[in-house]
Amino acid sequence: MDEPRKQIQMGPAKPPKGKSGMVFFPDFALREAITAAVFFIILLALATLTKPPLEEVANPQASGYVPEPEWYFLWLFQTLKYFKGNLEPIGTVLIPAVAIGLLIAAPFIDHRTPRPKVMVPGARPVRLWPRLVGAAALVLILGITGMAISSKHPVTAGESKLTPLEAAGQTTFEQMGCLTCHAVGDAGGGKGPDLTHFAAQPGAQDKVLLHFAGITQQPGSGMPIYQLSPEQTEALTAYLMSRK
Repeated sequence: MDEPRKQIQMGPAKPPKGKSGMVFFPDFALREAITAAVFFIILLALATLTKPPLEEVANPQASGYVPEPEWYFLWLFQTLKYFKGNLEPIGTVLIPAVAIGLLIAAPFIDHRTPRPKVMVPGARPVRLWPRLVGAAALVLILGITGMAISSKHPVTAGESKLTPLEAAGQTTFEQMGCLTCHAVGDAGGGKGPDLTHFAAQPGAQDKVLLHFAGITQQPGSGMPIYQLSPEQTEALTAYLMSRK
């Protein structure tokens, strides 16, 4: 006769004797499902009860609009101020790609023995250096993001007070997106000429009037010709002529 077969106990697995823990199904899976449902309900409530921070309807003719990414990409947007011109791919592509590559390769790089020490009693052993590098990178990204947020309105505190006409010209200057290519003080880009001391250049006022009146364009200039109203041209001229 065949020996009686051992009975196989069906049901959820139990942790080994002498070890504390939680079985994956159904205990751990149920806890994770409840947590995910709570966060989903909170997200759904926020999306339903709050209004999204939308801007005005897109206008294809608004050539002076300066688009900006969401706050979690502002650090990458800020690097454009440090890597200008032909160096832009270094800050926007090369450095992020190297950082992501190192993050992916981290588990394959560290094969040192002996095993890392236990830092907290009852916890699994961990390496300290990856956490320190990750924390330093996070602080760096947060710092660059803060600099990007603070530079959205590039008005230097040490500047002399502007007249109402000059202030209106400064507003027009910023709304047209001139700071994307031109630097004024510590703000702005580097693709175009620096306008910090524009009024000190010979024939500065004639350059403004000729260009923004839509009459002519300087040879070799990649700057578009703007058709401004006489009031806007007068205000913009007054602001640029205040940059001495």
